Amino acid sequence: MAKFVFVVPPLTGHVNPTLSIGAALLQRGHEVAWISLDKNLSTKLPVGGELLLIQYDQTDEEKKESENYLDIISKKIVYGIDSIKFLYDDVLIPLNRHCYNGIVTLLKQYQPDMVIGDHQLFASAIAAKKLNLPYSTSVTAPAAIKMMDELPKVHEWEVNKIIELQKELGVTENRSLASSDLLTLVLTSKYFFGEMDLPANYQFTGPVLMERRISCQFDWDRLKNAANKKILVSIGTTFDHDHKKAFFQKVIDAFKDEEVTVVLVSDPQLFDRWPENFMVYQQVPQLDLLPHLDGVVCHGGHNTVSEALSNGLPLVVIPIAYDQSHVAGRVVRTGAGERLNFNRFKSHHLNEAVQKILYQPEYKEAAEKVRESFVEAGGTPTAADLLEKALLSVSEKIKTGSKFLFVIPPFFGHISPTLSVGASLIARGHEVKWFGITPLDPKHIPEGGSYFYPEEDLIPFQEDIQSILKRQDDGPACSGPEVMKLALEETYVPFAKMMMPGLERLADTWKPDVLVNDCISFGGALFAHKHKIPCVTTTPVPPDVMGDTANSAPKIFEWQQNLIKDLQKEVGIEDEGIFIHSNQLNLVFTSQTFADFETVPEHMRFVGPVKGRPNPAPFDWEKLESSTTPKIFVSLGTLLVDIRKAFFEKVIAAFADQPVTVIAATPPEIFDEWPSNFIVSGFVPQSALMPLMDMVICHGGFNTVNDTFTNGLPMLITPIAYDHFHIAKLIEKAGCGISIRYKRLRVEALRETVFELLENPAYRNAAKEVQSSLLNAGGNDLAVELLEGFVQQEQPSLVLG
Repeated sequence: MAKFVFVVPPLTGHVNPTLSIGAALLQRGHEVAWISLDKNLSTKLPVGGELLLIQYDQTDEEKKESENYLDIISKKIVYGIDSIKFLYDDVLIPLNRHCYNGIVTLLKQYQPDMVIGDHQLFASAIAAKKLNLPYSTSVTAPAAIKMMDELPKVHEWEVNKIIELQKELGVTENRSLASSDLLTLVLTSKYFFGEMDLPANYQFTGPVLMERRISCQFDWDRLKNAANKKILVSIGTTFDHDHKKAFFQKVIDAFKDEEVTVVLVSDPQLFDRWPENFMVYQQVPQLDLLPHLDGVVCHGGHNTVSEALSNGLPLVVIPIAYDQSHVAGRVVRTGAGERLNFNRFKSHHLNEAVQKILYQPEYKEAAEKVRESFVEAGGTPTAADLLEKALLSVSEKIKTGSKFLFVIPPFFGHISPTLSVGASLIARGHEVKWFGITPLDPKHIPEGGSYFYPEEDLIPFQEDIQSILKRQDDGPACSGPEVMKLALEETYVPFAKMMMPGLERLADTWKPDVLVNDCISFGGALFAHKHKIPCVTTTPVPPDVMGDTANSAPKIFEWQQNLIKDLQKEVGIEDEGIFIHSNQLNLVFTSQTFADFETVPEHMRFVGPVKGRPNPAPFDWEKLESSTTPKIFVSLGTLLVDIRKAFFEKVIAAFADQPVTVIAATPPEIFDEWPSNFIVSGFVPQSALMPLMDMVICHGGFNTVNDTFTNGLPMLITPIAYDHFHIAKLIEKAGCGISIRYKRLRVEALRETVFELLENPAYRNAAKEVQSSLLNAGGNDLAVELLEGFVQQEQPSLVLG
């Protein structure tokens, strides 16, 4: 069985339908919870339902301010289009902003299989999107959808308000998330809604009315003994301003001398005396009452109108604000009632309209026709069926497999983690391809996957690619700003441009469901944004390696932004914003603890290191096993070719005559002869070697760093360029190693530092703590789970009907 959670505003008309649907889901064996600001909701939940209360640490003043919106919406006097502006600016946007963090926290705790968000509490959709949870939408006021046709400019304004909030909360898509692409439940019938072409994700359920009986005092005997016609008069719960007294005075004047029993919902103390034929209550058992009535007078609230028409009752509708004008229009167009103007109607107008609906049979017949359309739509069972079916479609999408395309740069440290994650996706039935702009030995690609190298498209760029790769060795000689220029302007940006033709060709034929771009493969993310392909970013280095340049180096930050914006325009993206990384999901291959992150953006998930692909490289295992001295692994990774000889000369000078065994990952041919206590190999089975080591010396390549601390080993890091210095700071802060800048590396200091790391247990103990944080981060399994969850959210079934 599944876990569903409804996210609702504290407005009765929006909450009540969810109670009915939730009760049906509970009866079918599912777990169901409600996220709300209203602590009193717990008394209304069906048996088995759970309230997840949004709570905040606030000052009394802040709390009072955040709760004011209900008073605002009930007491503010607004009409027509002005009411829409007021609703968004003064109520919905502040309410959604206020609820967002609480919704995120509760969704993380509850971990539902499906989120059902109210269409006006769009913070739930934003939160679900950020957490990669499947979400559906319940629409209790269908006018919000119809407005697309009837008031397109107003609808556009509403959408822009929602998009502004989405961007404020970290979702950069230029489309509103308020209606789910997976399933949007429209709680009326297609007939009453009216003609409009809608996508298949919009499903009409009819009104949802069950499981909402309330217990309150009511004189049933008096009502049943009345021989005349009986009507209900109600203007709902959201209008409590001074105009209501004037409204009810007109009602009194219209019916005080008539042969009609008026059940009126209002404060009985509003007037000193009420006419004899009036039954006045603060609250009535409306669903139980309606079958005993002949007509309804109301303001056009969607719930009251739906309940009246579900009983085949004609109406007189007097809309005040918000969606009520649209609802009144549908009542008139279906022939089920009459409409009056709230500000202009007189008591005799009301009397005449009620006489029409009570005594002219065509109104009753039209109301019965609407009732039949509601019955055919299905109501609560249909809504529950659709939710189960939507969830099943998401599960089936996972079972049948999705297409993942990894876009990778020509640097093996960035490629390696994707091979592990890709292998796991293939094992779970997904299709996986890798895309790159340099050839990759097929032995690295997991069985069942494939590597796409668009050789034909890259012919014009071959010299540039080789030149760029050669330029990476210039990093050690560059200053900080020069390194940034080398990385961004001279490497990542040109590589992104080169990727575009090949990506176009591959996507035309293979059509990936999800594009996974490495954090420096800007081309992948830009291509995904341009073609509206769901996108995930993988980050195999700690985030923010360049620091907070926006505040610490505003000129550099401005240069970075302009560089990226120019790139985006060149590849055909005119949208405002930066799109080189995914804002939906970023998988970071380290732990939050090691990365030293306190506040983590919702889309960033620290999954820890992922298992490297098995490397069957030949190795002198016999010599290693015969060694009885401490074992030191030394690596400069696959780049930095030019300094390799000078670096290993220092390593030889430091340890050739020492009681240690050095495993050197470097081409043996750089020297004619190596010391006898060295084991040298150009390619090593690093993952298999690490558990046998006692410590590591490296420049800070993050794959080697991850392998080191996943095995709880201390490290001497010799940062040279790029992200190495940031990683060195993290290592020293964690106490699991010592940093010596490459340019300051002396033989004596190298030797002394290595023996300090080998002999002082504090470093190994700290390394063990880092090891624990890395192993507990989730690793490969969590990365795959998050990717599959992303598919659930981004690739809903297109057919639900």
